[in-house]
Amino acid sequence: MDITAFLRNGNNHYRTRDYIVQQVIGLDCYGEVIVNQIVSHDTFLKRTAARDREYERFFARRIHIDGKRLPSTMCTRVYIE
Repeated sequence: MDITAFLRNGNNHYRTRDYIVQQVIGLDCYGEVIVNQIVSHDTFLKRTAARDREYERFFARRIHIDGKRLPSTMCTRVYIE
């Protein structure tokens, strides 16, 4: 997987102990009866030394390099090795 393309897409990126995570945030509106929801579609990319180097280069200007997850009311997850 091309880590640079992975990091350029999405609304938020952060690292956990084992993964680099891409978070795509959206708003789902269900009309007048059901409450609107903030939905997060998360892709967990397994960390490797090469991916970590690219992540650190890409986010070198961040004060908190690992970032953090943005809260949502619902989420989906996909894991990539």
